[in-house]
Amino acid sequence: MGQKHFKRSLLSVLTISALIISCLFSFIFVNADDTSEEPALEGLSIHYMDGTLDVKYQSMRPYIIIHNNSGMDVDMADLRVRYYYEKEGVTEEVLTCFYTAIGADKIFAEFHPELGYAEIGFTSDAGIIKSGGNSGQLQLVLKKISNGYYDQSNDYSYDPSYTDYAEYDKITLYYKGKLVWGKEGPPPPPEPTPPPNNDDWLHVEGNLIKDAQGNTVYLTGINWFGFETDGANGFYGLNKCNLEDSLDLMAKLGFNILRIPISAEIILQWKNGERVETSFVNTYENPRLDGLSSLEILDYTINHMKKNGMKAMIDMHSSTKDSYQENLWYNKDITMEEFIEAWKWIVERYKDDDTVIAVDLKNEPHGKYSGPNIAKWDDSNDPNNWKRAAEIIAEEILAINPNLLIVVEGVEAYPMEGYDYTNCGEFTTYCNWWGGNLRGVADHPVVISAPDKLVYSVHDYGPDIYMQPWFKKDFDINTLYEECWYPNWYYIVEQNIAPMLIGEWGGKLINENNRKWLECLATFISEKKLHHTFWAFNPNSADTGGLMLEDWKTVDEEKYAIIEPTLWKKGLDHVIPLGGITEDTFKYGDVNGDFAVNSNDLTLIKRYVLKNIDEFPSPHGLKAADVDGDEKITSSDAALVKRYVLRAITSFPVEENQNE
Repeated sequence: MGQKHFKRSLLSVLTISALIISCLFSFIFVNADDTSEEPALEGLSIHYMDGTLDVKYQSMRPYIIIHNNSGMDVDMADLRVRYYYEKEGVTEEVLTCFYTAIGADKIFAEFHPELGYAEIGFTSDAGIIKSGGNSGQLQLVLKKISNGYYDQSNDYSYDPSYTDYAEYDKITLYYKGKLVWGKEGPPPPPEPTPPPNNDDWLHVEGNLIKDAQGNTVYLTGINWFGFETDGANGFYGLNKCNLEDSLDLMAKLGFNILRIPISAEIILQWKNGERVETSFVNTYENPRLDGLSSLEILDYTINHMKKNGMKAMIDMHSSTKDSYQENLWYNKDITMEEFIEAWKWIVERYKDDDTVIAVDLKNEPHGKYSGPNIAKWDDSNDPNNWKRAAEIIAEEILAINPNLLIVVEGVEAYPMEGYDYTNCGEFTTYCNWWGGNLRGVADHPVVISAPDKLVYSVHDYGPDIYMQPWFKKDFDINTLYEECWYPNWYYIVEQNIAPMLIGEWGGKLINENNRKWLECLATFISEKKLHHTFWAFNPNSADTGGLMLEDWKTVDEEKYAIIEPTLWKKGLDHVIPLGGITEDTFKYGDVNGDFAVNSNDLTLIKRYVLKNIDEFPSPHGLKAADVDGDEKITSSDAALVKRYVLRAITSFPVEENQNE
């Protein structure tokens, strides 16, 4: 009896197990069928017409009609439309409509600039598109809340040739999440990896400036002012010229460094988290600046200069924005301590970026005769002693970034022999331009902990600015040298004390004597290979004019003809040539063209050696991959790149052979 019961129980268990297994197989196969992709609904399409009036416009206007020839009715709530474009600036975007057959309140948009498109959807009560019917016109208007401009020239979905509705496959349509019409646009290109930014620092040897490899270099640049003024809070001219185009023009003309005048006040505002807006930004000219604050525009400028091979010098032009003609580096609104705090903050911001290679500690300290506001140069502890103040400021900066060139301007007045700053007068004082008197260096040189970073600087102008004594007679390059340039500053170069940077020089050509002075100084700069930054790019410098004519886009060719011989026309970046990447620009080991050598390059070289790929992303990939210089790409090259990535080596054999 017990044995029969056991057999019957066992049979029941086996029967139940078989049923369970059968059910499991059925479940698996049924679910396999259920999860198979259904074919996309066919017969839906988009007809498109461009509604904008120009390639640069304050909105994108894709006018569309959704046609339904699928053989079934389609609920519009199940549809999504993607319009592909490249957004400029950071301003928030919205959807409005001129006319829609279904009502503007039944359409919404989600903007995904990081993915390169805007997605348009429809509410649950938007209605049904009958089979054989269409949605009616949907005149979509995609815009920035600032009414800023779009540059549609590179937008995938934009085509101004569609002046009437026609089938268009560069706008995509999705039904229940599946693509049913059109060809998707490419994703936005990734931000290029910036080139190495810690190997272009410069240093001083005697009166020369040299790079890290020991090559002598020359800083021949230009000023672009505006950040130091309350009226602009950023570069002047951005309502008339494009920022990127202007910077690229400077590089193309041979200016390798941009001196950027700025104020302690605006830096302290940034430090305190204030959003300071830049005036005069026209988004038609500068769509990429739409929505950027003044600090973001400065960052954008520095980042663009990485691409065109230029470097930057920050010039503390004034303490407050309305006092750029002040004598001293402090005043009733900005203390010495606050002036230093401003410097520390801006230096900290760019300390790891060798695009910013120099700092001009204070623009034009001056004061002619004895008084409480005269900028002095001596060995005293007087708070007005610019030499002492410069040393203090320099040490604070070097503690944050010991790689920066420290540029120290002169003063205006220096006492004659037998006198001091208590009795400076018309007949007891040597005077020069504001910031242009460095006679005191002979007896009281600037002493800092990094003497190989010290560069002296002066400004020099012509008779249009002020009728100096040396202009009151018939002058030439020899009299200017003897009466002004040599005793005030050139002796520093001749005696191999330090390099000299003429931080400002420039003027109009209307007055013949002013033209004569400009030509004399240009010849002197060229012959002596002096460092300089011309004043200015801006045409709105009232007393000097600028390199550009009033439209901010046309070079004053007559003035440039005088300046051009002074330009070194070589970049200070050892990777990016002045003017940007050319078809001949490459870096050994960098086979994907991002100017960095990392694990991505190593992986590509390994794949090439294993014959998994037959070319590299960069047009110079084959040349860049041959790091051992044997004209073959082998495991030897891969091993060297691996060692470089692991920092076991800092250069490749092919580079070392070229330098021998």
